[in-house]
Amino acid sequence: MKNLLILLIPALPFFGTAQVKTSADFSVDAGRPYLVVDAPIKEYFYHNDEVLSIKIGKLFTVQKFSALSLDEKSRSSIVRKNELPRGYVHEDFLQDGEKIFEFYNVWDKPNKTEQIFVQEISFSDPKPKNSKMLFSVAGKLSNYGGGNKIDLYGSFDRSKILLVYRKKPIEKRDKLNYDKIGMIVYDGDMNEIWSKEVKMPYTEAEMDNLGYTLDSKGNAYLLARVRNGEDAHLELLKYSGSDDPDKISIEAGNKHFPHGITLKEGDEGKIYCAGFYGEGSSANGIYLSIIETNGIISNESFYDIPLEIINKNKSDRAQAKNEKKEGKGKEVGIYELDLDDVIVNSDGSLALVGEVYYMKVTTSYNASSKSTTTTYHYYYQEIFMCKINSAGDMQWMQKLPKNQYRKSSGGGVGYGFSMHFNTKVNNYDLSYKYMEKNGSHYLLYLDNVKNMNLGLNEYPARHMSGKGGYLTAYKLDDSTGDVSKLSLFDMKDVNGIAVYQFSTDRIIKASEEEVLLELYKKKKEDILIRIAIQD
Repeated sequence: MKNLLILLIPALPFFGTAQVKTSADFSVDAGRPYLVVDAPIKEYFYHNDEVLSIKIGKLFTVQKFSALSLDEKSRSSIVRKNELPRGYVHEDFLQDGEKIFEFYNVWDKPNKTEQIFVQEISFSDPKPKNSKMLFSVAGKLSNYGGGNKIDLYGSFDRSKILLVYRKKPIEKRDKLNYDKIGMIVYDGDMNEIWSKEVKMPYTEAEMDNLGYTLDSKGNAYLLARVRNGEDAHLELLKYSGSDDPDKISIEAGNKHFPHGITLKEGDEGKIYCAGFYGEGSSANGIYLSIIETNGIISNESFYDIPLEIINKNKSDRAQAKNEKKEGKGKEVGIYELDLDDVIVNSDGSLALVGEVYYMKVTTSYNASSKSTTTTYHYYYQEIFMCKINSAGDMQWMQKLPKNQYRKSSGGGVGYGFSMHFNTKVNNYDLSYKYMEKNGSHYLLYLDNVKNMNLGLNEYPARHMSGKGGYLTAYKLDDSTGDVSKLSLFDMKDVNGIAVYQFSTDRIIKASEEEVLLELYKKKKEDILIRIAIQD
């Protein structure tokens, strides 16, 4: 029989030290264990009460699960080197209902050509089939930081897909290089509508590509930050299959956007441009504008983040320091706040969600062994969320305390140094997962048990990656922004079972009210867990 458990969930006060109370916000069920599949790439998809898990290692394995019983229904595997093209490198997945498209690249070394393929995997027939080459490009494509060589964007109505690639530049100097960007628009069956490889109108030193989106008519949009000496402005480039784009200048009050601004299509073809602005390494405000279908920019708005939000869960000393800086007219903001998503609602309101994330690298030199050790420090900290209503008014904003950390080390050659930069990597068991139901937003993450009762001026105790923890959720009321904190379960004791290898990337959103999560339980077995928001 299926191992079924329903946990009483302690509901914790957001601030203060009151006793833990029980809550029925969540229920947790577990299926029967099944044989683990070891693979560096694991992706999960949901459709009509079923889950497909695609795991790519030496084998290409597809598992099917019942989302109701949480049991494994079937699995099939193929040997990559025997049954997939030689040189196969996975790129990305894209789901369209019952179909899952897998994109991969193959480098044609004799002809020095990059080839991008797509193959189809379906819930009804979970084996790769209908492989076809989408396009080939002479020379190499760029992949930033070892990531994908292509990016995929879907239109609001899911009818069209934009594929973007960047040619590896021949000229290495930014002042001389003009990026070549490929844009291809497909319909829902991956049939090409139009494609263009365009030369950017500015050099790499003069512009930064900030984001792309696609409207339901098949128009592609590129948001760029264009610099002219010390002056800079935002510019929207609209491509409709022609070489020359329509240019829409966005002054945005001459604000700087060091940590994220993006485009998102909404209903009726409107394009929302939203992000965090600020100076240096801190964000101190939110920007929003709407690009109408005629290219006119409307409802341009700026919302400063108030000091009371910035100071939440800061020490008395840190609060006093910020108040002093603001009193002198200096910029005060949330350090290293990155924009993660803009959620556009059907009523025209939207929410922004972001997280404080940064990485530091330190290197120490051992004189006796004449060697160095390089340590990478990853910090995933506060979550920020705000809601702007359809009239353009800031309805609420919240900064939610979180303190997660991971480090990794390796050898090297050189002298001691330290540097700091911001580039997100594999989240492992860090960061958070967003879900929504019945007028509430939920942000799920792994926390240290010491943070179950946190005072207003207390900073959270650090949660170390790989050290267990409590799966925790912040619950925000959509109308008021009021916050409560809920604990779901202890990773070391889920109905008497210790579970491991938690990752936010392994959380599967089954519906607006529930998520599924695959975890390792040792003895070479995995287990599927359902976390449901109760009515």
